[in-house]
Amino acid sequence: MKRVYLAAFGSGMGHASRLSALARRLVSAGDRVAFSSSGEVARWLRAQGYACNDLPLVDIRFDESGAFSATETFKFLPFILARFHEQVRREVGNLSRFDPDVVLSDSMASTVVASRLVGVRTVVLLNQLRLSSSPSTPRVVADWLSAASVDFGGAFWDRCEEILVPDLPPPYTISERNLWGAGAISSRARYVGFLVPERARPAEEDAVLRRWRAEQRKPRVFWQISGPPSTRRAFLRKALEVAKALADRYLFVLTAGSPGGETSPTQVPGGYLYGWCRAATSYIATCDAVVSRAGHVSISDYVLNAKPSLLVPIRAQTEQMGNALKVAKLGLGLALGESALEPRTADEALRDLSSGRYSQRAEEVRRVAEGYDAMGSIMAFLSGR
Repeated sequence: MKRVYLAAFGSGMGHASRLSALARRLVSAGDRVAFSSSGEVARWLRAQGYACNDLPLVDIRFDESGAFSATETFKFLPFILARFHEQVRREVGNLSRFDPDVVLSDSMASTVVASRLVGVRTVVLLNQLRLSSSPSTPRVVADWLSAASVDFGGAFWDRCEEILVPDLPPPYTISERNLWGAGAISSRARYVGFLVPERARPAEEDAVLRRWRAEQRKPRVFWQISGPPSTRRAFLRKALEVAKALADRYLFVLTAGSPGGETSPTQVPGGYLYGWCRAATSYIATCDAVVSRAGHVSISDYVLNAKPSLLVPIRAQTEQMGNALKVAKLGLGLALGESALEPRTADEALRDLSSGRYSQRAEEVRRVAEGYDAMGSIMAFLSGR
């Protein structure tokens, strides 16, 4: 039995959801695990039954519209660095108390620093090594952020025993823009394939899922909202607007992506809305198309289910923009800016996705992805093999 400390970046659910899948595997193998994360993510992990230390969130800044703001991020840099220092301080204490054999950090640099200070073997899971800015960002700020993210991050990541990338190798790398730019990717990084949540299917299907399975007249569209809370509200409004306008053409099921939200669906014009959808696995597996943000874990899930996707990146969030453009380049789906998302453009995109070429291409890339066992590879690295 070994003791494994898991640190999940606390903005959005992607990092925590894939680590929780790994934690279940570790626990079933007889290992002991503990987590650290922030805010609603830490609360969600505790609700799953895991011990989780709460850390102050260190993240980029978003404006009132939910768009990433490089200028605000730069402005709040002293505050961000102070929080980072506090994260390190707390993690040193957390690690000393838990006394792990190995640490797995999913994009948490502070945990890497703390683990080096206390002398614990560290493995890092990363799909972003470089922070780039949108074209609207002032050039000086954009250049500084990009260079600083590579230099600052590299100073920590390269001190880990292993750097694992939960993605496919070229030419299928979804996160290529955030890994390859400016020589960001470490020569020691290893591609291990997609790591996605192992969501349990509900023991009993609710009436909405039963109706969804029986639907034959309309294409079924699963609309999955995710990301930091400040980015979810505007996207949900857009989703409800589109579902209402296209109610005669599609059956929509939407999830607001709020951990701890209402798990029973409510009827809305055009379909149904969950606050938090525990049956997401079933909806993704059976939908005709999915609409969502362009987070890496979400895209990984769609590829492994061979589902065409309409991706709407968080505005000015270039990690998601890069992911969405690569999905479009691979022929797996379409990318659409949030400002352009309206009933007409959504209808055009969904009609396009219904053509067989996207599903065919998705099947081809799924076969590539199924050749990797990310879970098994990570388990082996944690065991020192």
